[in-house]
Amino acid sequence: MWVTEPTLRLMQRLSTERYGRLCDPPLIHESWTSGSTEHLFEKFRQVMRDARERAIEESDEITLEYVKAMYSKLVSTMGESNFNRELYRPDWMHIIRSQAFVNLWLKGYKAHVAGLSVVRVMGTDELHVAGDWRAMFSEGRGVSQVKVKDTYTVGAARW
Repeated sequence: MWVTEPTLRLMQRLSTERYGRLCDPPLIHESWTSGSTEHLFEKFRQVMRDARERAIEESDEITLEYVKAMYSKLVSTMGESNFNRELYRPDWMHIIRSQAFVNLWLKGYKAHVAGLSVVRVMGTDELHVAGDWRAMFSEGRGVSQVKVKDTYTVGAARW
């Protein structure tokens, strides 16, 4: 089975006492991983994060939307794309998406451990919980914060 490095690191974390040994440590038969690939993205991630935080602090909606669009376009076109034939790196796309899934899973786990009911997890950034989530997550538009996109009653019809 092929897994990305973020997923491998998550499995290693989950096999520790801190996470109640939710799984056995992964057994690696052959490794084609390279931490240096992820380091290529670290500077990019920091620049994007800083630009996003600055745009939020300065209420600069144009820059904020530009940063979001640039990130989205990069990730969506570096894999299979008719629009980007210059940068074809599906492995990089999988690393970025995998890290987003890991981050979301960890938020869901944190919510579960705190007694919230995890109702739904979608995509790379959508976590639906029932309960007082504000007691554990700070609300806002920052990278480590969460924002309310929609509220609904579990079990009720949505129209």
